[in-house]
Amino acid sequence: AAGARESEMGKQEPKNSRFTQQQLPAWRPTLTPAAVSGMLFVVAVVFIPLGAVCLGASNSVDEVRRRYDDDPACFAGFFPTDAEANRRRSDAGAGVTCELTLTPKRTLKAPVYVYYEMRNVLQNHRRFVKSRSDDQLAGRPHDAIGFCEPKAYVVNDTDGTKSEVNPCGLMAWSTFNDTYAFEVDGVEVPVNATGIAWRSDVVEKFADYKPANVNDDVATRGGRAIGPSVSRDERFVVWMRTAALPKFRKLWGRIERDIPAGATVRVRVHNLWNAYAFGGSKSLVLSTTSFLGGKNAFLGAAYLAVGTSCALASAVFLYFHFKPPRRVGDMSELSWQKTSGVSARVNAY
Repeated sequence: AAGARESEMGKQEPKNSRFTQQQLPAWRPTLTPAAVSGMLFVVAVVFIPLGAVCLGASNSVDEVRRRYDDDPACFAGFFPTDAEANRRRSDAGAGVTCELTLTPKRTLKAPVYVYYEMRNVLQNHRRFVKSRSDDQLAGRPHDAIGFCEPKAYVVNDTDGTKSEVNPCGLMAWSTFNDTYAFEVDGVEVPVNATGIAWRSDVVEKFADYKPANVNDDVATRGGRAIGPSVSRDERFVVWMRTAALPKFRKLWGRIERDIPAGATVRVRVHNLWNAYAFGGSKSLVLSTTSFLGGKNAFLGAAYLAVGTSCALASAVFLYFHFKPPRRVGDMSELSWQKTSGVSARVNAY
């Protein structure tokens, strides 16, 4: 029996080769203070200039931002009665038309991108994200749209018949519907709404078909006519790309001319989308771009922070390399090699 067990154990042993026994030639670098200092210095040399370039690109972006939902001219009358103000819901849903005045401190070079910025809007909420049909949006055959509930069907008040909402779901139902019109020094400036969505979305994820039974209830937060078709309404396509964070910007359009420094930019805002019900906020942003995109100092600051930290760490390791000097691999520095005090008595045995 013992022989059988030994035979069975022998079968489970790995093959006696240099590979299985981990005896292949290998490079096992010794991380000396000088080597670590050199590696950290190389990282610092790469990251600090890269961070400076990224930070410079971010600082070269000019933008003008203005919150308007709390502006008295844009808020007064949004809830016509005290009861509506208490419920934070407007029965008529007419919204408010107001005018903002912006004055850029530096010239905004064309193209000038128009964004709406929202805060405390949870577009990534699970129920909100799942309430859509990608097959329906792409024009593919679909069996059911039950997961679009509660905005999958509309019911005719007269005969009770149900009609499919297309595009369905909460995301499409609550499409951002504030509008902006611009004047620069008294001259009306058009806003181009083409080419603002991802090409992959327009071509692959949204089909060129006419929507049906979309949200036309003016008292409902969001919602508007979508057209001339789903894929050609790029503001709708932009809205349907879910934002990951509660603070986000979405591209609304593009101004194809320079806006000089000190110019008077008047914006006629139709404030419709009800962000008051949940403590949200809405802002209008005019911005240029750099080769890295919009204004975002985080990437450059992160590169600079990492590069500076590596440079400081490199200096520390360099100090320990030169002072106090110590021979690498000195066996006499091992604790059991020292012969003082208690260690001497232990080693004597």
